Amino acid sequence: MRLFISYARVDKPLCTQIVDTLDVHEVWYDHRLTAGQKWWEEILRRITWCEGFVYLLSKESIASEYCRKEFQVAKGLGKRIFPVLIHGRIDVPEWMNEYQYVDMSNGLDVKAVKQLLNSIYVAGRNTFDEPTSDDALSSVLRRVAQPPGVELVDVIAQAAEALDSNDFDKAVFLIKNALANGYESRFVNLQEVLKEAEQALERQSYLREAEREYRPIVALIKRQRTFALGCKAFMAYREHFADYDPDKLADICLGQVLPIPEWCSIPAGEVVIEREKKRVIHHIDAFRISKYPVTNAQFQTFIAAPDGYRNDKWWGFSPEACEWHHAHPEPLPIKFEGNEHPRVNVCWYEAMAYCAWLSEKTGLKITLPTEQQWQRAAQGDTTNRYPWGGKFDKSRCNTSEAGFKRTTPVSQFPTGISPFGVYDMAGNAWEWCLTRQSANHHAPLSVDEDHGKQSTTANSKYTCIVRGGSFLGNAERARNSFYFKLDPVYRYFTIGFRVVALP
Repeated sequence: MRLFISYARVDKPLCTQIVDTLDVHEVWYDHRLTAGQKWWEEILRRITWCEGFVYLLSKESIASEYCRKEFQVAKGLGKRIFPVLIHGRIDVPEWMNEYQYVDMSNGLDVKAVKQLLNSIYVAGRNTFDEPTSDDALSSVLRRVAQPPGVELVDVIAQAAEALDSNDFDKAVFLIKNALANGYESRFVNLQEVLKEAEQALERQSYLREAEREYRPIVALIKRQRTFALGCKAFMAYREHFADYDPDKLADICLGQVLPIPEWCSIPAGEVVIEREKKRVIHHIDAFRISKYPVTNAQFQTFIAAPDGYRNDKWWGFSPEACEWHHAHPEPLPIKFEGNEHPRVNVCWYEAMAYCAWLSEKTGLKITLPTEQQWQRAAQGDTTNRYPWGGKFDKSRCNTSEAGFKRTTPVSQFPTGISPFGVYDMAGNAWEWCLTRQSANHHAPLSVDEDHGKQSTTANSKYTCIVRGGSFLGNAERARNSFYFKLDPVYRYFTIGFRVVALP
């Protein structure tokens, strides 16, 4: 069937979706890129051509003079009318009461689409109209088919009133018609007024579409059973409508779905870093560090997110990272099961990409700790060898002396916390630091004895620091000041990471 779609321009995003849904039919709708008499003549030609007239009902289209004119022409020519309600908070006008409308105010759900398609199908089978005679056509056009009126003398006042009342569709229509009819002003730049109206209309259309897509997500999030599905949908929604969130779903979902760390505040202070028998004092500004290392559950969210691990965007912090990611598009599997175990088998590039992703999602400046920040968080204002004090105690951490031979939950050792309340800074898993050095620097050959001898400068131009020891390393390697330098591409089952948030 040949169909004509009548709509207000603010509803164009939904209009194009409905047009796509009706692709089995021959559909025409006005893009409203031109105006004036030639535009109206094309409208009349298309209404005469069509067999069915689909009227998308919204507050704007019902109030629109040109939409009502289109409807009057279609009705006068005896066209089959298919009203479609696309906005739920409106009253259907009395002049539309004789028609049964399809309710798409909640979106293009299966039931509504089926109802519309069935209505068109039945109308096409059961009605056999003879072509409109020239006399009948002329009669209708004389009665109702004059173009919507535009008084050129008052066009600026009319357009200004339309803009002031947020009727941007009407404002665009008025100005385009005035320009098409040769209106000029010595002092008013109509093109600038048109640009203002079109930008406002585009924004209004964007917000209309954002609201339409937003409400079903709100319904999911409000119910416990569908909460996780709703938050997943909201994460995808934010990629298209990042600035529309009237119900503050971000506050509701981010803490539940995104891996927001618990933070420990580290005040400004000093730390001593020893290198080749030289002691250097570093001043550290205040920062926050994650209370625990990044866990399996937290990192898995990054992997599973549609815009997460596989998105090239997060690897753009260095050419080497991009090259590595293209060669390694998939992460290694979890080595030790358990949501609260530290995520290991993660290289430095992966840890940095996670930080970039989490920064954008939370609005925080998240990165890996420098080794100075890491030691400050572990040692505080003390000179302790271990986070809890000067003497090693295997009951306070997961090193080889504890005998677990695998990772443990990150909160398992509350008596092993640092002076600032940070967990797991000795043993369990080594932690990547932000600090890098040239690859030609001397560095230890292996992280833990059990790994054997592996070169730390395999391919990269620099090495990265790891701190804290692991479940395979002994007490000596779990000291606050102990470190290794490793190639950033290494993924070991004893290496994980934690993050910091900067002011």
